[in-house]
Amino acid sequence: DDEHVVAIAGDAAFTCGPTLEALNNIAETTKRFIVVLNDNEWSIDKNVGAIAKYFNALQTNKAYSDVRQKAAEFVERVGGQGVRRLAKKIERSAKNLLFPNVLFEKFGVRYFGPIDGHNLPLLVRTFEYLKEQEEPVILHIITEKGRGYKPALEKPGKFHGLGPYNVVDGSTSSGGKPTYSEVFGRTVTNLAKEDDKIVAVTAAMPGGTKLEIFKEEIPARYFDVGIAEEHAALFACGLATQGLKPFLAIYSTFMQRAYDMIIHDMALQGLPVRLCMDRGGLSGDDGPTHHGLFDIGYLRHIPNIVHMQPIDEDEFADMLWTMAQYEKGPIAVRYPRGVGTGAQLKDEPSLLEIGKGELIKDGNDVALIGLGFVHDLAVQASEELEERGYSVALVNPRFIKPLDEDLIIEVAKRCRVICTFEDHVLKNGFGASIIELLHDAGIDTPVERVGWPDEFVEHGKVDILREKHGITADSAVEKVLPYLPTKAATA
Repeated sequence: DDEHVVAIAGDAAFTCGPTLEALNNIAETTKRFIVVLNDNEWSIDKNVGAIAKYFNALQTNKAYSDVRQKAAEFVERVGGQGVRRLAKKIERSAKNLLFPNVLFEKFGVRYFGPIDGHNLPLLVRTFEYLKEQEEPVILHIITEKGRGYKPALEKPGKFHGLGPYNVVDGSTSSGGKPTYSEVFGRTVTNLAKEDDKIVAVTAAMPGGTKLEIFKEEIPARYFDVGIAEEHAALFACGLATQGLKPFLAIYSTFMQRAYDMIIHDMALQGLPVRLCMDRGGLSGDDGPTHHGLFDIGYLRHIPNIVHMQPIDEDEFADMLWTMAQYEKGPIAVRYPRGVGTGAQLKDEPSLLEIGKGELIKDGNDVALIGLGFVHDLAVQASEELEERGYSVALVNPRFIKPLDEDLIIEVAKRCRVICTFEDHVLKNGFGASIIELLHDAGIDTPVERVGWPDEFVEHGKVDILREKHGITADSAVEKVLPYLPTKAATA
């Protein structure tokens, strides 16, 4: 077969387990195989770890680069198969002399490079040569993230995933409100200044999670393990066994990679690791790979775990403070992408009672239970229903697990219908846990739910996607009206 298989991977991908597992298997199972290593020193943030340092050393070693360049110039000037073989021999000798443990060739994969990934004629000539090889090869190309656009060159991490921005200078606006990520980074850093047992762990995302604040102010207690969420979880477990208080900040969608470790190494052993799940909910501009719509489902059935979600920035700070004090096992908080509500933080955060929600407003016709970021939809629906003459109970559950069973059962017994709101898929979500609770308690109050459907939600603006999929206050009102007497609507 004359065909080649070509795989393209960024340098950051070589810091994660599956890539290294595949690399270990290549020489045994493939022949005409070309791996293109696109090396720009960035993933979402600056790459870290031994492999990243190795790539950088290979790029910047002047002696190796000089020998490689001279060999390439010789080939260009003279040409011919014999000279090409000689040039290859010179290059291999240079690598063996300067890098006796060249990583890839120890895996049985021939290494070529590094070369300029923006030089198209050079790339074409190189690929023509590589197609002649009857063995797996890897081509190391050097590229520049954000090439051609000055704002992206200056802040490549910022432009990894971005909403609307000024195309002239690359600036964005949050309307003056801090993002939940910024509240997280600042609050955890402040807590750590008062508690020297608090440490921060991230998996290659100090900028996205805003642990860059912690890194800058308390570098000795900041750890970036690279794109290795499984290792991050295990590392955090190890820290917890030594009496430290690890705050592990990973996007909800990427925490899935550490699922086995959360069960066997964290929850089973009752280790107090603080799981800080950024982008918990629809991620909008980040796209379907980043929507954090599954974490309630994959955490709530695990024993020994506490799981929370705040309705605003102030409650978020309370939850982070509560997490710092909790020592009985793993404790998680999910919070959304983007700006908060603008709520002012108290001078000192409050300690929350585990498993206790908040009855914001009492009523006896409808109970609206809005979890976290979509609590605003419950508020809007309550206002609409009250205008129609109904009595509405409004609940802030705070805790996904353990549920405030007493509060929920209490409002369920006196209300005609319950409607839950969640920024999560409905399957095995928060609303499903309410249905289970009432069923087990023998309470037949109907439960309607507002949440995301059983499908992968597309890329788009949050408000547009909410409207498309019925994640609205109007949708909730339509769901509960059939359970209510029409006479109340005319009162």
